[in-house]
Amino acid sequence: MNLSISQVAVSEIPDLHQILVECGLDLQKRFNLCYWVPPYPLEKMVKDANKMDIYAIKLDFELIGTFTIETKIPPGYLKYGDINWQNPSLSAFYIHRLAVLPLFQAKGIGTWCLQQIENLAINRNYSVVRLDAVKINQKLLNFYEKSGYKKVGEMIFYPEDKYEDAFVFEKVLQHSSSN
Repeated sequence: MNLSISQVAVSEIPDLHQILVECGLDLQKRFNLCYWVPPYPLEKMVKDANKMDIYAIKLDFELIGTFTIETKIPPGYLKYGDINWQNPSLSAFYIHRLAVLPLFQAKGIGTWCLQQIENLAINRNYSVVRLDAVKINQKLLNFYEKSGYKKVGEMIFYPEDKYEDAFVFEKVLQHSSSN
């Protein structure tokens, strides 16, 4: 299994958006979760590419997943969140839209992706990785906790926002010492 990640150009975003569509439909069908259905807006994903890093996940040469990295605190965390960061002053990577096509799930690819994201953060001198996950997806919550992420708060949305409430997680990274 030859996995790789690469940052994408704006022209490649429609293919990554299709992954979110497929994952959203699968989440709706299997778990009655609707946070990517209707699909995450393609226009927003394209706009996000101007201020965030969007990555493709490939198995050999086949596109099988995506994730987005933001390096400034997302507004939702401030607007809706009751969060107790372990160390608020640490520079952080924020993960958004980590998605792996259903056919490739439960094969260790999500764990591999988190390791790659953590390595990217360390290589860019960031000290923590933060993310959120909807409260009603227990399998996903367990996955992040098993991967070493600590629950540090929650986001409670207003009904008119049409988002699912979420838990916020973070993992403080261990930088290797150069001594």
